[in-house]
Amino acid sequence: MFNLDDWVASCAHETMVIQRLATQLPDGALAYRPTPGQRSTLELMRYMTCMSSMGVARAVDGDWERAGGLSAAAESVAAGDFAAAMDAQMEFIRTEAESLRSRPLADEPCTMPIGTPCTTGQFLINAVLKCFTAYRMQFFLYLKSAGAHELSAYQCWFGIDPPEES
Repeated sequence: MFNLDDWVASCAHETMVIQRLATQLPDGALAYRPTPGQRSTLELMRYMTCMSSMGVARAVDGDWERAGGLSAAAESVAAGDFAAAMDAQMEFIRTEAESLRSRPLADEPCTMPIGTPCTTGQFLINAVLKCFTAYRMQFFLYLKSAGAHELSAYQCWFGIDPPEES
């Protein structure tokens, strides 16, 4: 059965992959936007430093009160501080997960951001872990579109370079 430790490990894997992708930023990629109305790469990176911690805070507290402060702090993250900010988010997740250990995650009522009823466990998967995966893929596509054409599925899914061809 999937448990809280598995969930934390999955969040840590996603953090590592995103951090690894960030090392592949091509020149000029921070200002890249697929269309004028979309986030720039830097704005996307900033959001990724708070996206999951906001959901975890909601799961722990039962409301979104802490989300505003987490989001505001992310707005000032510089590209050079991205890895550290992702590490800080992961540490926040680990710390907050400890307060969830004694709670009945499979039965405790919660609601998704759009108001759909769920359990806290479902919320952690659908509103936190899936955010990591979705925004990791978006980041990967931004990097590819901004010129990092050499990136492959290995970097996107596993955070490793592809094996050498023989």
